[in-house]
Amino acid sequence: MLRFTGLAARPLACSWKRNPLSTTKLHETHCKPWWHQRARPHASCAVSPERAWHHLRRPSAQYRHYSKDADRDSEDREHPGITVVGSPDPITWIRNKCILFLIELYFGLKFSVEFDNGVKQAVVHVSALLSTGSFEELRSVMSRKAIESVRKKCTSLSEAQKRHLAISLDDMIFLLPEDVSIFFDQTGSTFVYITMRLWYLSSADVPEDPDSTRIFKMDLTGEDGPQKKIITAVYEFHLELNAGADPDWTVTRIWHWKQLE
Repeated sequence: MLRFTGLAARPLACSWKRNPLSTTKLHETHCKPWWHQRARPHASCAVSPERAWHHLRRPSAQYRHYSKDADRDSEDREHPGITVVGSPDPITWIRNKCILFLIELYFGLKFSVEFDNGVKQAVVHVSALLSTGSFEELRSVMSRKAIESVRKKCTSLSEAQKRHLAISLDDMIFLLPEDVSIFFDQTGSTFVYITMRLWYLSSADVPEDPDSTRIFKMDLTGEDGPQKKIITAVYEFHLELNAGADPDWTVTRIWHWKQLE
């Protein structure tokens, strides 16, 4: 991945963002949950020749990566006993869809089922390494600042809590883009940040997630062991859009309900 030093990010003044953030506004955003913040530092990452996921990269005319699990990833997974009783914020959903469309139009990126599959593969890979404390292996896919942040948070978790950080593909229920932002730095480089919110089944000993219970209802099962709950995780992805830049996305922030907060 690329190494960034001394980047002073400022928001892109676009037609779909009427009020570019001022210095005062940037200061105010630090009071909000991190996935709603617009001003994000650019972190440096280690170089890696490969990625654990194959779909989460900028399209290229020369090559295209496929995995044996690609068809499996794209299949709809049914979760018996789970009923949809609500919906995410429709205004936010429409806004993000419009921004993604404009990014596709102006920068040639594609946000399709293949991109969602790449996000899922990334979440499975990163969460599995987190659950085993393999922080050094995360350097190829996460920013250094993000790794240090989750490393500190994991020190307060028990071994059982760490194991429950792992998210399997079969436990994923639904994901959607929660926030999309584009930035220019002072050198004219362009960056995109996409925050993805994921709903998934977990047997972690955590309180009920009100965001999940508002959208999903799950019937009790007679299975042995702890009853699984629907909880959420939020993963932020970063990509440089300039010609010749690394085509791979980097995970820059992670949030797990009542586990990594």
